[in-house]
Amino acid sequence: MALNLFRSSLLITNNRQLIITLINIRTHFTKTPSHHTKAKWRPFRRAKILDIDLPDFDKDRKLRSYTLQEQREFLKREGIPPVRSTEYKPLYIDASTEAFEAYVPPEGDGKATLMSKDRLNQFYTSLKKNLATRKHSSTIRKYEPDFEPLLFADIAQQRYIDAHQALMDRDEERLIQLVTPGSLAQMSRGLRYKTLHWKWVEEIEPSYVVAIKSGEILKGMTMAQITVRMHSKQICTIYDRFGRLMFGNETLPKDVLEYIVFERVLTLSYSQWRVHSKILPSWLPPSDPLLYTFEKPNIKYIDEDIPTDPIEDEKKREHIAKEQDTTTKTIPAPSELKTPIPTLSDISQPNKKRTIGYT
Repeated sequence: MALNLFRSSLLITNNRQLIITLINIRTHFTKTPSHHTKAKWRPFRRAKILDIDLPDFDKDRKLRSYTLQEQREFLKREGIPPVRSTEYKPLYIDASTEAFEAYVPPEGDGKATLMSKDRLNQFYTSLKKNLATRKHSSTIRKYEPDFEPLLFADIAQQRYIDAHQALMDRDEERLIQLVTPGSLAQMSRGLRYKTLHWKWVEEIEPSYVVAIKSGEILKGMTMAQITVRMHSKQICTIYDRFGRLMFGNETLPKDVLEYIVFERVLTLSYSQWRVHSKILPSWLPPSDPLLYTFEKPNIKYIDEDIPTDPIEDEKKREHIAKEQDTTTKTIPAPSELKTPIPTLSDISQPNKKRTIGYT
């Protein structure tokens, strides 16, 4: 059959028909069947073929040529959110960087007696400030109806104690719930290779609120800050990594007067009052410095560092030997002394006058 087809193709002078005839002859005998003898391999053959959705470059080109309004209409019809030209990063703010109108403690606070003139002036100024903070208290009561400054002082004091206890135990999860990120960095600064022992002994005076401030940081974000005065006895000691005492005393408590600022984001329903910062007045005396432990230096003498010259050393030795010879020659012999050296019998006679030495 193939031979007959080939002979018929030779009769055709058109080269194009000849090529088509030869292709048909080859495909007639070499065409593979469309089925497979074993049906179990069909899933595997089907898995080798992947349907890929190629991008429509023509549609992208047309979309770029559209105006801004036409692009929005096209994306809205397709159900695709509009693409923004700028990248926005999420920003979460849960604390402020500094205190709002920081409270200025009166000079000499904590030293004056209850009936002294300075203490009465302090009490009078605190009453004036309490009248000024009623507006901010009402702002806090809008979000926290049960807020009372007198009761808040005890809650703040307990949070202050829990925060220092968590700092001593190095419990970061508990500490971030009690202090703000800025306060956490200040409290834990320099304690990486040190051991902190802290203890609240007792309160000298009851803690009370001295200032209340509130403000809107961002639109729809209101924060409140409360300054609490704490006068107590505390024990604080710091040990270095070798176990040597650097600061404080383990047995002797110390009187501590502090003004602690507590902060809360009122608009966040799950926020809590946290330690924000500590007010340090200008008249406060500086604290005791830390006692650091240093490695004993390896002291080298200057003579060891300077290279020695053998010629110079020999000259020095000769000069020293000459000086010794001259000193020995200048001392006269005992027989040459004009005044004899006293004997033991002469010394035993105290009343006898004698001359000793050279003339």
